[in-house]
Amino acid sequence: MNPSSTPPSGPSRASGSVSTSPPPQRTRSHGPEPHLGATPQGVHHLAPSVRGLRGLLGLSGLRRLVAVRLLVSFGDGAFQGALAGAILFDPSQRSSPGEIATGFAVLLLPYSILGPFAGALLDRWSRRQVLVWANLARGAVIAVLGVLLVFGTPLWVQFLAALVVTGSGRFIGSGLSASLPHVVATDSLVGANSLATTVGSIATLLGAGFALGIRSLVGKGDGPTAIATASVLLFYLAAAFVVGKFARAALGPDETDEPPQPIRAILQGFAAGFKHALERRTVGVNILMVMVVRCCVGMSTLVVLLLFQHYFTRHHGIFRAGLSGVLEVLGVAGAGLFLGAIATAPMVRWVGRTRYLVCLLTFAALVVVIAGTQFTQLGTMITALVFSFTYQSSKICADTVVQSDCDDAHIGRVFALYDTLTNVFYVAGFEIGAALVPFNGRSYLLVVLVSVVFLIAAAGYGLGMRALVRRGAVQAKAGISMVAPSSLNDPHYRS
Repeated sequence: MNPSSTPPSGPSRASGSVSTSPPPQRTRSHGPEPHLGATPQGVHHLAPSVRGLRGLLGLSGLRRLVAVRLLVSFGDGAFQGALAGAILFDPSQRSSPGEIATGFAVLLLPYSILGPFAGALLDRWSRRQVLVWANLARGAVIAVLGVLLVFGTPLWVQFLAALVVTGSGRFIGSGLSASLPHVVATDSLVGANSLATTVGSIATLLGAGFALGIRSLVGKGDGPTAIATASVLLFYLAAAFVVGKFARAALGPDETDEPPQPIRAILQGFAAGFKHALERRTVGVNILMVMVVRCCVGMSTLVVLLLFQHYFTRHHGIFRAGLSGVLEVLGVAGAGLFLGAIATAPMVRWVGRTRYLVCLLTFAALVVVIAGTQFTQLGTMITALVFSFTYQSSKICADTVVQSDCDDAHIGRVFALYDTLTNVFYVAGFEIGAALVPFNGRSYLLVVLVSVVFLIAAAGYGLGMRALVRRGAVQAKAGISMVAPSSLNDPHYRS
């Protein structure tokens, strides 16, 4: 997403075609010049164009959405931290690559199929209502699970609760992303995405640490797990309360192109999101890029877990072994996410989104192969820092393209499809790693593979975006462009 505002004569956000009619006249008494938000077919929201953290936080709607993301992400992290040992893998029993990969697949894949269905409903129902009721439903499940855990509950009950909580999270994550263009101007989406993504990522890490901290204070067993799990209820209820302050229609959708039958709308959600991503080719290219990066994250996560369980068995100075070492990696990764969020917006303004991502993916490939092949705790920390920085930046840029280049009538389904595919590729990374990584995680082959994939992603993304933008610029003159405004305005690939 190029920070510069879209020219009035640029392609229409709704259709991708060039509009030759003059822009509507708007008047204002004072304050910053308003910009058209991301809205479909003539339905416009006026939002001020802002830059910088102070300007973004001055938008009350954005503050509210960011607060919701903070509460939800903290709760998600706490829930995952409280139940990870029981649901994902038990370090004392499930420590092989295949077993860890299976644990992630069993937890992530079932609820990932809910994504397309969530998208269809987000483009049909009030997103504000979806966010409220999804959080309330999660709170109810958490409350019941907390009571059951006190008396001891079988693993399958915990697993079922996790599927419900994380499954309803598809509605919340996709709903928040689809709602963002309704509270900020189009040319402010990069900064808004940086803020929202950073808050969410760091809150998730803090939530996991919060749950682990409670367990370490009150001990192990069903009782401590119940206390840590029940505490999540407060965050989900608070999120429902905050999002409830929006007006019912404030977050869209402004209009729908769904069929009148709800069942048919749900069944068509996946296909509609996929078709729209293909039609808006910049959207498809950016989603594909994040999918590839997310797959590499899965492979690398598996390596880190195995290294700190079986290879890094002794402390070395400030670097710890075992679970303490994993927590250190999480802290370093959190720092990388934070730095990535801070750097993305100014770097995009400086060099352009496409060139920035190509350079960043190339740099990450070099760091992975140099530091990652050392198989030391220091090398692992450096790799984790660069890896998380790269993922954060690529996700922010791709989210901005999806938000700015999709019609509002389709954005919920596209984000749900996007979310589903990134989760599937994350699990695929674990499965690929399980086939290549030895028991202790020390695999030169996998590290080199990740580096090569990053280089391929950099070359493919750069060539693909450059070709699309040049083609779109030519087609725009004829009024048939399928490349949306934000891509045409990339200063480094404008024809």
